[in-house]
Amino acid sequence: MKKLISLLILVLSIFFIMMGCSSKNAVSSNMYSFTLEEQNQLIISAYESLEDSLQNDIIDSKKGEITGFKSSGEFKVFTDKNKKTKDINNIETILVTFAVKKDSKLKPIQVYLNHNGEVLGFITKSKKESSS
Repeated sequence: MKKLISLLILVLSIFFIMMGCSSKNAVSSNMYSFTLEEQNQLIISAYESLEDSLQNDIIDSKKGEITGFKSSGEFKVFTDKNKKTKDINNIETILVTFAVKKDSKLKPIQVYLNHNGEVLGFITKSKKESSS
């Protein structure tokens, strides 16, 4: 029994040491891992793809949350100011989410990029819309 407890403590210690050694200059998701420079470039590309009125709603153009995203069903994003849409179903994407100002009528703005960092489209939702 003591050997089992000692082994468990050893395994947990190694796990916590490995977690502490992770790089602070990288952002990871289940699908992607980026250096700080790559992260900044993705955020810039995502921000610059948005029209001025959406950019004005964002709190900080240099701060965006980056995650991996893959839809398992139909998932349409806007591709331009004319509100054309594109279905990104079953495509592994990089999602950059920007926080919006308190007085904005929008929920956080989401920009979707492909694995090369090219913008596929974006989603904006009114705070009045229910989540689905």
